[in-house]
Amino acid sequence: MSSKREYEMKNITKIKWILVVVFAVLIIPVLAMGLYARPLRDDFNSTVHIHRCFEERNPLFLLVPFGYAAGMYFAWQGTYAAELLFSIQPGAWPVPAYWLTTVLIIGMLTFAYILLGKTVSKTLFHSDGEYGTVLGIMLLIMQFQYVPFLHQAFYWYNGAVYYSLFLALLLIEIALLIRMLFSDKEFTWAQSNWVTALVFFVSGGNYSTALCSCMIIALLAVYVAFVKKAERKKQVVKLVIASLAGLVISMIAPGNAARASQDGNPMSPVSAVFHSVVYAAKSIKHWSDLQQIGLFLLMVPIVYFMIKDSNKKFRYPLMAVIVMLGLFAAQMTPPFYALSYAGDTRQIDMYYYTYYILMAGCTIYVGGWLVGRFPDFLEKIMRHYPVIMSLGVLLIATGVAIGGIKNLNAYKTAEDIFLGRASEYAREYDEIIESINEQGEICYVNDITQWTYSLDKMDLSEDPEFWVNDAMARYYGKKQILLNESGE
Repeated sequence: MSSKREYEMKNITKIKWILVVVFAVLIIPVLAMGLYARPLRDDFNSTVHIHRCFEERNPLFLLVPFGYAAGMYFAWQGTYAAELLFSIQPGAWPVPAYWLTTVLIIGMLTFAYILLGKTVSKTLFHSDGEYGTVLGIMLLIMQFQYVPFLHQAFYWYNGAVYYSLFLALLLIEIALLIRMLFSDKEFTWAQSNWVTALVFFVSGGNYSTALCSCMIIALLAVYVAFVKKAERKKQVVKLVIASLAGLVISMIAPGNAARASQDGNPMSPVSAVFHSVVYAAKSIKHWSDLQQIGLFLLMVPIVYFMIKDSNKKFRYPLMAVIVMLGLFAAQMTPPFYALSYAGDTRQIDMYYYTYYILMAGCTIYVGGWLVGRFPDFLEKIMRHYPVIMSLGVLLIATGVAIGGIKNLNAYKTAEDIFLGRASEYAREYDEIIESINEQGEICYVNDITQWTYSLDKMDLSEDPEFWVNDAMARYYGKKQILLNESGE
């Protein structure tokens, strides 16, 4: 390694550790808030059977998640993989551990971003994995601090698993696909089958992620066929079959028709695609502030050093950007098609995460094209990369100052904890549950009054047939749970 390269890598390593410290400081209060989170709404619906098995010490509890997923497939929706994960919500365990929700979501997303970043750097560009790690941490810091709907993103198991966790699984899938199809090292039979199983599992999650997974695998299949990598064709065919089979199995579920008759207000396919593109464009515009421009400036030197010595050809930047924008918009098509709107708030959180992936992908490809066209000019500019990165930091700091530090999720959660709002929320929640357990078959309770931006109320109703009331009643073995007439 040349002295110049060694110096460059030392600086990249320093940047990495600075980012690690910033990430840790900002994520600590977000993680700590998870200690006060409690199960809500569909958390009860999904775990009533396994919770009952735990209470009765039934040894068949290991089979309950599969039975629940099968039942929901015929009664409500076909997303078999998601329903399987819903049923093992940690708040229903013999030793409740609902705080694991926050650790699971943040941990899986962090692992997925870093794995994908390192894989892109090492496998695609034959560069040092540190570059990909730095890019991954940059994206994580920004998206965790500004994800729009904090409770749905980190503290509600059912919602966070359905979208945030399946996005993490998709990113892990993409990283493994890159290693399988582009690495010089052959995957073993067992490794190939594990990746295929993951593809099938992801196709059984939310339809946005499942659709994107199928599209990405289809694009990889076209690429492999085009470059005539004969040794990879059998693997790609297996992946295509797994992704399509999983999506089709999910789509033809009898339960989907039952849910559509209750919740559905479908659009035509053409209209859904059009609205997806419009919504995607509006989202990109809405989320692109000074902080995001600053992040882009921070990424540019890292991307340059990662790809400058690569032998990859970036010949079609416009086509590549259009494809990435198309994938970004495609995840919005299923909810528009089925419901005529972009999806619930927890789904908006997933779009926000993928916005940063889109930003990084476009920066890498367009950056690679520019390096190929103007190598000498860019080399001169990148000699001053500390200036570029300093400007990026300045823009981020200015954006934070203008928007207010209170808009950082680290600040919101820390404030809730230190001002006692979080502990008061947990106290009220626990008292309500204690009251339910102490009352007879018909229970009258108040809802939580100290709910926050981070932790939501129960949403109980005076109507005992309301689905939230019914779910909690079944979970706690009661005939009815009603909200007191005062509504408090």
